[in-house]
Amino acid sequence: MIYQVLIVDDEEIVCRGLAQFVKWQKYGFEVAATASSADEALSVMKKLHIDVAFMDIRMPGQTGLELLRIIRQKYPDVKSVILSGYSDFSYAQEAIRNGAVDYLTKPVVLKDIEALLERLKNDFDAIQNDNRIRCNRMEALLLSAAKGYSKADAVRFNLPILESWYGLSLFLKNRELSEDEITCKKEQMRRQISALVPSAIFLEDEIFSLFCLIPWDPKNDFHSFTTLLEQLCPELEEWATGASKQKYGLDDLHEGWEEACRAQHYHRAGSKERTILYQNIEKLFSKNALPLQDILPQLFQKLTNPETRDEVFALLNTSLTSVLSQDISLTQYQTACISFLIELNSCLKDLSLPEKELHSSLNQVLSSILLSQNYQECTGCMTKYLDWLISLLNQFDEQSLGKDVIREIQIFIRRNYAENITLNSLAEQFYLHPNYLSRLFKEKTGHNFVEYLTEIRMEKVKELLLNSDKKIIEICEMTGYDNPRYFSKVFKQYTGISPREYRESQKK
Repeated sequence: MIYQVLIVDDEEIVCRGLAQFVKWQKYGFEVAATASSADEALSVMKKLHIDVAFMDIRMPGQTGLELLRIIRQKYPDVKSVILSGYSDFSYAQEAIRNGAVDYLTKPVVLKDIEALLERLKNDFDAIQNDNRIRCNRMEALLLSAAKGYSKADAVRFNLPILESWYGLSLFLKNRELSEDEITCKKEQMRRQISALVPSAIFLEDEIFSLFCLIPWDPKNDFHSFTTLLEQLCPELEEWATGASKQKYGLDDLHEGWEEACRAQHYHRAGSKERTILYQNIEKLFSKNALPLQDILPQLFQKLTNPETRDEVFALLNTSLTSVLSQDISLTQYQTACISFLIELNSCLKDLSLPEKELHSSLNQVLSSILLSQNYQECTGCMTKYLDWLISLLNQFDEQSLGKDVIREIQIFIRRNYAENITLNSLAEQFYLHPNYLSRLFKEKTGHNFVEYLTEIRMEKVKELLLNSDKKIIEICEMTGYDNPRYFSKVFKQYTGISPREYRESQKK
């Protein structure tokens, strides 16, 4: 990261000299602007992000010490350095009391400035690292709560207090993007949303998706936000987006996440381009639909495995029988079937099946369900659609069907190698049977899952051994190993030498 510097001095030659002759870039800094007075400096700081301000004490109008007090009050994160031809110790004392990190006398020695820059760079990097760790921890806690794995205890974990908010789920439609392109588009979307709502919180949901918590005033219509985002962000067309209903506090986190994801799934399944609001499709997800929603992961897993596709009929019939046992009306039964097929279709988009054919068949079956005269006709529509879907899947051999999902799993492993990744956890996340995933992974990559994970981890270990001063036990933990002895054994099998020997040999 490049840190931004502001130079404030009423002598132009001083500003120009410092800007030109100090090796700013060598130490990770660049001069963002210069100013000849305190007022001009404050004007610059309103427009630009500044990390360090070098300022003279004696200037026309407000002095450097007065500017220092204002910066300390309005911009507490800015590091201030006083420059002065006056070597009186009282100036230095007052400067330090008012928050200056250092006091340099003119004429300034370049070596003194560069030594200061090196120290400031280390301080900034440490702060950035602490913030990143704290932010990652907060995001992990919030995402875990959003997915229903835990409770978000705001007091215990110092989480943000969200009085009123909406959940926004975004999914990249183009699954052919490279890993760098995915990262770039996610960052671009973060900036766009942050420009509209600076307090928005972003959670890295999955490889192609983002989940955002959008703090929102209850008095304002949230539709105005989605409309403005669509107008100002043409890139939004590349995303399927869905928004939850209004939520209050972190106790609603899981519900908001589920609603936003369902609205996003509805967007992906259909041909609509605008953001889907859950409140507009809420009737599709009544409690009568729950037995069907619960089997979706298992049913999709069976569909993607050629050996288990025929088992989906029994699974679906059992679930439909459970829905009918609730003594519901035909309309409620139709609604439950429609919501299930919409979510199933959004999952099918992940398999690179012909999109037009999927969309056309979905519309046909939805129309047939709506026109059904009784429960049996409605059930027949569901069975007929699954029969058609299995025929379509059978037309695609395993080579083309598994291509994209294995690529996504590889990306997931590269991004999450430090976590406890198992074949079963991957199979569950990507809706595949573990045995089928194991065989498919070997066919596509030439390695089994454990070999691939080990290779990714070991290459990261080698990088950390060479380019950091981290202790070996720290590197062990950072790369997904909780047993140092096993870690050293795996590394020696991979490289032929121990981690310590590797570090020492490379240094030599």
